[in-house]
Amino acid sequence: MRHTLLLAGLTCCLSTGAFADTLGFEVGGYSWQQQFSGEVASGSLGTLVDIEDDLGFDDETNTVFYALLEHPIPIIPNIKVQQTDLDLSASGTASVDIDFGGIDITVDGDVDSKIDLSHTDFTLYYELLDNWVSLDIGLTARLIQDGLIEITEVSTGDTESFEADGVLPLLYVAAKFDLPLSGLYVAADVNGLGANDDSIIDYRARIGYESGIGLGIEAGFRSFEIDYDDDDDTADLTIDGNYIGVFYHF
Repeated sequence: MRHTLLLAGLTCCLSTGAFADTLGFEVGGYSWQQQFSGEVASGSLGTLVDIEDDLGFDDETNTVFYALLEHPIPIIPNIKVQQTDLDLSASGTASVDIDFGGIDITVDGDVDSKIDLSHTDFTLYYELLDNWVSLDIGLTARLIQDGLIEITEVSTGDTESFEADGVLPLLYVAAKFDLPLSGLYVAADVNGLGANDDSIIDYRARIGYESGIGLGIEAGFRSFEIDYDDDDDTADLTIDGNYIGVFYHF
C-alpha cells in the first residue's frame, strides 16, 4: 500500500533590500531529545491509533546537522542545508481493538511499529536585516525520501504501512537578536505550510553564545507538527523536545 504525501506548490515574491556584507559559512549540529505523541490511522474504516498508549513510542534522542552559506551578492539567495534524523521503532500493547490498513489487532495484542520521517531541508533565503537584529525570509524544499508509518501484529507477523514521502514546499522565516558586547543571542525560526486539510509547522526557539573566533554553543526547543489526512490515511503527530548543539561560524 503506497501513498505519497503531496502538498500544493507555494509561490512567494521576496524583496532583496538587505544582504550580507561579507562571505560567511557556518556548520553545526545538535542532539535533539524527541518526544513523540499523536495518532495515526490507515484504511477507510481504520482505527485511530495512539502512538504512545498503543504503540509504545517514548523519548528518543537523534541528531541534526546543517551547513549554510551567506554572501554579499544581491538577488542571489543564501542557502542552508539541514539533515534531521527522525527514524525510530517501538513495541507496545494495544489498549483497544485496532484495524490498521486491513490487519486486525485485538485489545492487549502485541504490536511492533516504525515511524520514519527523516528529512533533508534545502532552504533559499534573503537577509532583510543584518545588524544586531537579523531577519531572514525564504523558501524551504523539505525532502522526505523514505517516510513511512508501519505496524506489525506480533502474533501473526502481518504488517501494514503507509508511506509519507515527497518534496514539501515550506515558507521559512528566521530572526536573531544579539545581546550587545556579550556574544549572547536569542533566536527563533519556523518552516510552515498549510494546504486544504494538511499542514506542517516546524519551529525552534533558542539561546546561544558565539565566541570571538566563531565557535559557539546553543540550547533550545524544537517542535515538528504534521497533520496529514487523505481518503485512507491519517497522521496527526507532534515530535518535540529540548536540544543542545555546537557550531562554527567563519
